[in-house]
Amino acid sequence: MDKIQRLNEAIKWIVFEGLAKNHTDLAQKLGYKKSSFSQIVNGKVNISNSFINRLVSFAPILNRKWLHNGEGSLFISQPKTIHKEAIRGQKNGINLLFESEATYLTKSQIPEVFYNKRGNTFTFYSGGKMDIEVFKIPFTAHTAYIEKYRDVQLLQDHFVRVEFSVDYFELGYYQAFEVVGDTMNGGNIEDTPNGAQILAKEINRDLWEGGFKATRYGFVLVTKDHILHKDIVDYNVETGMLRLSNRNASYSTMECSMQEVSQIFYVIKRFF
Repeated sequence: MDKIQRLNEAIKWIVFEGLAKNHTDLAQKLGYKKSSFSQIVNGKVNISNSFINRLVSFAPILNRKWLHNGEGSLFISQPKTIHKEAIRGQKNGINLLFESEATYLTKSQIPEVFYNKRGNTFTFYSGGKMDIEVFKIPFTAHTAYIEKYRDVQLLQDHFVRVEFSVDYFELGYYQAFEVVGDTMNGGNIEDTPNGAQILAKEINRDLWEGGFKATRYGFVLVTKDHILHKDIVDYNVETGMLRLSNRNASYSTMECSMQEVSQIFYVIKRFF
């Protein structure tokens, strides 16, 4: 891997991690014009020490020596999100061989694996198939989760991991939940029964004020006291109140103050 390839590997990680939206956004964050940045990452001009210094200052986990001359690996230390099972031998009949601290594979013919700082593992196979491995949070484990959800290591020590196969991928943070109760099961094909496992993607807090469009499988809300699976039917920005509904007609709608909400996810897949 030459210097340009190493640079682009680091940039790919930065964008994947969500530290920058894309090359244009990263260029702006580093203080470069889009055209100048493009010339650097495409090998049109030499990669200066100044550029690498800015990149490492922006993402201090990156290994300056590796970027310069390939010494060591992409990171100066393992990202906290690489869990104990990162080197786990056989997976779906494919031998996964990792470099000691990097988040990419050493052989081009086997799946490419990425991690993010929330403990998600993404495996990309040829042909478009993808697996996402995440922590599974039972609704009944609310107290343990609300105490630990900001610390990946604590989550890893307390919760099991599960894997979902998906057909598409979006940048962001994912979590699995184990449903308790049948409030979202009205008997329709898109409803969710008691005991189902669901994969959900977190909605960034800065997007909450824009409101919530109806989703196919509903939302998961982590509040001060509960983990809820509901449809969000209304959000009053002025009062900060959410109105939540159920798909099971036996249950009535409820209101929840946004001040009580720690996280909101939209459900993208279910198993039951």
